[in-house]
Amino acid sequence: MEEFKILEVKQSVFANNDKEAEALREELKEKGVFLLNLMSSPGAGKTTTLCQTISALRVN
Repeated sequence: MEEFKILEVKQSVFANNDKEAEALREELKEKGVFLLNLMSSPGAGKTTTLCQTISALRVN
């Protein structure tokens, strides 16, 4: 029979990533930059949404 070991994770494996992301959010906020992170499956309409949003925000 196989032996199993249980490992307890005391810290998020994404802790460093979270720290870097927070620093980036603060920097962008100070500069007045709006950031939007679009995530979804292929074919869900991300590119279409982005293109239509850019068109709608263009100043004529």
